[in-house]
Amino acid sequence: MTEKKPFSQRAKDLWRYFTLYEKIWFFSILILAVVFSFLFPETDDPTYTLRFGDLPAAESAVLDFSGTEDDFIISSLTLVRADGGKEEIPLEKDGKAITEEYTVSPSDPSTMTYPLPALREGDALLIEFAPDGEDPTLRAALTAGSFTAEREANADEAAKTGEGDLYINPLSYLVPVWVITVLYLLDVITNISCELLISKQSKWNFVISLIVEVTEILICILCAYRFATLAVTFLFWIPCDIVSFIVWNKHPDRQQEELTVVKSLRPWQDVLLVLGIAVWTVGVGYALTFIDVEGGVLANSNVAVKNVICYLDACASAVGIANGVFILLRYREQWIAWYIVAILETVINIMAGQWILLVLKAGYLTNTTYGYIKWTKYIRTHREEIAADANRAAAL
Repeated sequence: MTEKKPFSQRAKDLWRYFTLYEKIWFFSILILAVVFSFLFPETDDPTYTLRFGDLPAAESAVLDFSGTEDDFIISSLTLVRADGGKEEIPLEKDGKAITEEYTVSPSDPSTMTYPLPALREGDALLIEFAPDGEDPTLRAALTAGSFTAEREANADEAAKTGEGDLYINPLSYLVPVWVITVLYLLDVITNISCELLISKQSKWNFVISLIVEVTEILICILCAYRFATLAVTFLFWIPCDIVSFIVWNKHPDRQQEELTVVKSLRPWQDVLLVLGIAVWTVGVGYALTFIDVEGGVLANSNVAVKNVICYLDACASAVGIANGVFILLRYREQWIAWYIVAILETVINIMAGQWILLVLKAGYLTNTTYGYIKWTKYIRTHREEIAADANRAAAL
């Protein structure tokens, strides 16, 4: 009967299990993540409302944004009638209705004026907007017949005062934004632990990976983005982790039982894989562009940014599925898939302003190189052992 080791001894064994490089890498990423969580916490980026009140009756009116020096996103236009009723003005561009926001851009003169419907005496117009550039000031003039009213809406000033005809509309997250920052930090810690165990060919990476999947599902839901990744994580990665643990457990290395035997793909398999990823990216990415969710980390992003992220998310989810299959079947190419996923997710995190998660991507890229080298050396050694066994068998 094996004597049960005390906790202190198990802790020492775990510490000795990792090399000096692995310890330095892990704690460097961990410290950076904590620092970034304080420097770049998740923020509840607001939209702003600019009000034109006490308007006269008019058959039509025009909004003129001349003087605005940077891009602004108009989320909605609302008429508040004198009797208290509200009417949403449908957003249009070039005479066509749009379901997303309207972008005022000095580089596109056609966006600098916007026609309004008939006004009634005492109406008010509410413009919900958000800056989409460096200049926080939206300049707007409303003309209705001989009546003209001008407003200069500075988002920074609105953040200070919150009074008058310009005020803030905080976005509605499902939880306080500090919870999302904590989830980002947990995502970094569990992911780098999982990555390190994969590089060491340890089956226990899949146990940590289940925590990773739950964390990333929560992040996708609470941030209201990356729906392809959300679906793939729930429907593919969680079952894959469980099955992979069982498969890896059945293929231990002959000399070191904690290691799992790994291998590599053939060229024709690589070609089929690339074609499959391309088809998935185009099809799923296009479908995601039809999903419109209010709030979340992309609430103040323009349509083009949201659409680009849809395709990047689709591609990342496709490569992620390939990666999961590679890990399940113990193929070295899973590290190449990690490279691609890390680069795609880096772009997504930058576009979404998720600076804490960039620390994780730095960890991905460095550990992926380390893991690829370790697996390559193992495959070479393993093949030499098989060849030596075959030679010995033939000599008998």
